[in-house]
Amino acid sequence: MGELKRMIRHSLKFYIERQKLIMLFSLPFLVSFTLLMFVPSPTYLAIGGMFSRTGSIPELSITDIILIGVAYIISLFVIADTIANVNLIIRAKRTKNVNSSEILSAMGNYATRIFYVYTIMILLVFVAQLLLYESPMRALLFPVLTFVLSALLFFVAPAVVIDGEGTAGAIAKSIGMALRKPFFIVSWSFIGLVLLSVPKIIFDLVLPHAASSFLVLLVNSLFVLPFLIVLQTQMYMEKYPLAR
Repeated sequence: MGELKRMIRHSLKFYIERQKLIMLFSLPFLVSFTLLMFVPSPTYLAIGGMFSRTGSIPELSITDIILIGVAYIISLFVIADTIANVNLIIRAKRTKNVNSSEILSAMGNYATRIFYVYTIMILLVFVAQLLLYESPMRALLFPVLTFVLSALLFFVAPAVVIDGEGTAGAIAKSIGMALRKPFFIVSWSFIGLVLLSVPKIIFDLVLPHAASSFLVLLVNSLFVLPFLIVLQTQMYMEKYPLAR
């Protein structure tokens, strides 16, 4: 627990010190999640995640499927780019060797690698949904498979940006780190669940649904998700003694 407290403390300190810059580079989160609100069912948002109801897929037209696919691709790339840029801010602080031109080139470099891995992960999750659609065990198996896959690829983004790994190398490093430090992933998941849920609960209690949904999106995009990225990267950098 002492190690976790230290990581949270360091993450908060860094987040507060760089809050304005992190918030600036987190603005695309709003674009990515807002985009998904305008595509046809079965796409929907919930506490910082984007989801699809596979049971509704047979009812969709070809146009609906294309629109959803395009929206997901654009949204996912924007998310990957935002994550890459926040990680670059962390790297710049830690290593003192990142300049503004490297941040501007992140879209064509680090973001693309992260996008590839996230796309693979989403496709694997989608295939698992279809394969388990008629299984009586889907309510148990699908969450387990999704968590295991997400856990193994949890450290891909910092592996790409902090260590400069390619797609395959980032996957390998992420799996290795996940197997060595599963406590980090479980702790981050619990912290994320709490932080993402609190705004939803508070705003739903005091505001109409439309206003609550907008404020939850705003708070989670500009404050909660950026902090979780900082914490995730801090956990990854624990393997470097000088970064502790």
